Amino acid sequence: MSDTSFGNFAGDSPGGRPTPWNVEPYLQQEKVRTIHFGIGAIGAQVVRACLNNPQIEIVGAIDSHPSKSGRDLGEAAGVGRTLGIPVHYDVDAVLKDIYADIVVHCTSSSLTEVYPQLNQIVAAEKSVISSCEELAFSWVTYPEISQKLDQRARDSGVRILGSGVNPGFVMDLLPLIMITTVQQVKAVRVQRVVDLNTRRIQLQRKAGLGLTPHGFQRGAADGSIGHVGLRESVFMIADTLGWRLEDVNETLEPVLSTERRKTDYFSIEKGYAIGLRQTARGIMHSHEAIRLDLEMALGARDARDVIEIDAEPSVRLVIPGGVQGDAATAAILANCVSAVSRSHFSLSEPSEVPRLSCEAWVAVLVVVGTSGRIL
Repeated sequence: MSDTSFGNFAGDSPGGRPTPWNVEPYLQQEKVRTIHFGIGAIGAQVVRACLNNPQIEIVGAIDSHPSKSGRDLGEAAGVGRTLGIPVHYDVDAVLKDIYADIVVHCTSSSLTEVYPQLNQIVAAEKSVISSCEELAFSWVTYPEISQKLDQRARDSGVRILGSGVNPGFVMDLLPLIMITTVQQVKAVRVQRVVDLNTRRIQLQRKAGLGLTPHGFQRGAADGSIGHVGLRESVFMIADTLGWRLEDVNETLEPVLSTERRKTDYFSIEKGYAIGLRQTARGIMHSHEAIRLDLEMALGARDARDVIEIDAEPSVRLVIPGGVQGDAATAAILANCVSAVSRSHFSLSEPSEVPRLSCEAWVAVLVVVGTSGRIL
C-alpha cells in the first residue's frame, strides 16, 4: 500500500489531532492592515465588506468631502456603529503616520484624476488596490502613466492593482476562466444587461438618465456619459490569449423612453434617455474576435450576464439577474486585499492581471475551506 501524506504530522496539536500543513499558515498569519481612501458609495461598501473579513484590520481612513471628513469611519460608512477610526482630510499625514500594509482606494474612474493620489500612496511605501476602472488594464490606454507607476512601485517595493466587477470580473476574468476549459478559441462574446432601477444614483447619472438625445450625445462626447472599462476588458482578454488586435472600436447610444417615467431621483419625459447601450469590439484578421455588449436602463428586461466562447467545444454561461455590481465590487476589493499584499508584482502588468485575480479567488476558497465562511 502506498504511503500518501496529506499533511504535516510531525507536530501534533495538543488534542492529539495532526495539523495539516496547508491550514496552519492561514490560521496563524497576521491580519492585513488597511487604510481606506475614499468613503463614497462604493468605498463605504468596501469598508463594510472588509469588516466582515477576519484577515483584515482597518486602521485608517481618508476622505476630503465635508460630509465624511472629521466623522467616525463607522458612521461615515454606514456600519451602524462607531469604529474609533476618524476620517481624515490630510492625505499625507495619514499615509505617513499610520502603519498599514495596503490602501484600499475608491475615488474616481479616471486614471489621470487619481494618478496624483496613487503617487502619494506609493511614495509612502504602501501597496494599493483601487476601484479605478481605467487602472484595471492601463498599459494600452495610458502607457506613460503605467510605466511611471510601475517604476515607482518597484522602487518602493509595493504593489498596485485596479480591480472590480466590470472591469475586473464579469466581462474579462470570468470569460478567461471559462476559456481554460476549451481549446481553439475563435471568438469571445459577453452581454451584460442591468436594470438601473436597482442601482445607485451615481450610476444612473453616468447612464444619462433624463437627458435629451442631444444632451446624451454631448455627454458621450465629453466623457461624462458612458461606462468606463469596456476597452480595458477587451485588451485584457486579447493580451491573455496572445491575440494581436487590428482595431478596437466602441459605440454608445441612448435607450429612449416610450412613455413618461418617474424614479426616486428623476422625472423622465417620453423620448428622453432612460439608459444606454454600449459595445466594444476587438477586430482580428478582419473578423470580430471579441464583442462586449453592455445595456443599462430603467426597467431593462431580463437582466442577465451571458458569456459565449466560440471554441472547441463551444461554451455558454448565463447568470440570471446578473452579478450585482456594487456589492460584487466591494467583495472583490475586500477579497483581493490579502492576495495583493502577498504578491510580488509592482503595477499589474498585462499578463499578471488575470493571474493575480485568480490568486485572490483561490485565497477566498482556502478561507472558505478552513473556516466555513464566505467572505
